Amino acid sequence: MVIVSGAVSVRPERRADAIEAMRRVAEATRSEAGCRAYDFYADVRDPDRFRVYEEWESDEALNAHLAAMHTQEFLAALGTMAVGDPVVTRHDV
Repeated sequence: MVIVSGAVSVRPERRADAIEAMRRVAEATRSEAGCRAYDFYADVRDPDRFRVYEEWESDEALNAHLAAMHTQEFLAALGTMAVGDPVVTRHDV
């Protein structure tokens, strides 16, 4: 299993747009083969910072997700909303 966790801060004026983009990508991702969990969470200390938590059955499932159109569209949109670069960590368990 592969676990991915990460965090990203978004521009305050784009927060609502970011939440909608996260909702759309999460909805599409949860139906992908090999996806066990895919969720975003708001940071309670900083309302413009979000965390992502993902569980994948395999590298192949994660790679398919990363190549999916909805993921590519999300990442492109996030680039216009983010403050700095997202921080992402991968764990093989």
